[in-house]
Amino acid sequence: MAISRAVAGQLDFQQVLQRVAGEIQALIPYDHMDISVIFADTRDCCAAYEVGVATGWGEADAPKPIEKSPIRQLLRGDVDCILTGDAWQDDRFHFEGAFDAPIYEARLHSRLHVPFRVHGTIHGALNISCHEKDRYSEDDVTTAREIADLLAPYVYALIRSEEAKKLALSEGAARGREEALRVGALRLTEGMENERKRLGMDLHDQTLADLARVSRQLSHLQRQPGLRASDLAELDGEISTCITELRRIIEDTKPGILELFGFSEAVEAQLERSVASAQPPIRTMVTDNTASLLDSGPDPLRQTMFRIVQEAINNAVKHGHARKISVSIDTTASHLNVSIEDNGIGPAGGWDRSSGGVDNMRVRARLISASIDFARSSPEGLTRVIISLPLAQLTQAETELENLRSESSGNKDSASATSIPQNKEAAQ
Repeated sequence: MAISRAVAGQLDFQQVLQRVAGEIQALIPYDHMDISVIFADTRDCCAAYEVGVATGWGEADAPKPIEKSPIRQLLRGDVDCILTGDAWQDDRFHFEGAFDAPIYEARLHSRLHVPFRVHGTIHGALNISCHEKDRYSEDDVTTAREIADLLAPYVYALIRSEEAKKLALSEGAARGREEALRVGALRLTEGMENERKRLGMDLHDQTLADLARVSRQLSHLQRQPGLRASDLAELDGEISTCITELRRIIEDTKPGILELFGFSEAVEAQLERSVASAQPPIRTMVTDNTASLLDSGPDPLRQTMFRIVQEAINNAVKHGHARKISVSIDTTASHLNVSIEDNGIGPAGGWDRSSGGVDNMRVRARLISASIDFARSSPEGLTRVIISLPLAQLTQAETELENLRSESSGNKDSASATSIPQNKEAAQ
């Protein structure tokens, strides 16, 4: 009754253990006691909550593998209880890879272990230890079973409560990611629509105007009794200008250098095009310290990274009034980082108030699970844009693409296989 009153209303494993510690001490004296808990989402691991002597079993935040637990036989259901007079000499606690160091560090000799069972399933264990050797008997095992049977429903209820919390948090996070992707996709669609309009205006205002001018010159020449070499040369110059402008627009739409020569070469070519007509001249530099690691990733990911860098370069040239722009590609233990640095003035209203191209950069980064940071260093007068891509994305994205290709190929083969009999039947 005292134990039941102690645990009533408690919502935490550690609180439950602390509330019943004194009552259990009166029944089975101990120097160390802990409860092992197995959660449904990690059935191959267990977490420990302890009172008395502090050990390494209760230090880790993350659950530890059951296969490394000294009482793995009990947690797996191979035995119904474990009783030992000296755990130091008991081979059941010591095996290859066992996390048995706390037994020696805390000087635990006598040990008693019984499971928490609910509906026939083991959800953890009650573990009682003492410094003294041969301290516990079969009568203590019987008492420990009664205590475990009393605590098991509370432990099970707390396990389900923790699982419900995790589920609620994961559902909330999933809804947040879904909403973020929805908004991101909407903004990206708007950005692509604006880009399409811009390309349409470029074609109308520049290329179409050039072609109209060439057409007028041709009409004029057709009415002339004789053609002069200078007229043809002028016409040839106009056509060359038109071709050059059209190539620029096509290159903006589809960066061929990226596909042919790789990411760093494409960034270098983008820098050269962007600063070609700048006065005074803008110095540029590209440094790749990764041995072209980004080129090992799938094309969509690489193209997205290039578009982000392209936008950052355009901002530095057009709005930042930079005189020096450098792009560096580096790696850490877990991320690939692309940094665009310039000595321009940065955005007038700050990065938080920037929209348009900057907003598209944030959206593109989110869609490939990358992070993007904007920084302004006052003493040096430098503006930095840092794109950080997890290295795992390089292989994960490639795997997803391969799966999609396999599914697509399988669907085509299936469709082809089902169409052959139909064709034969039709032929007959």
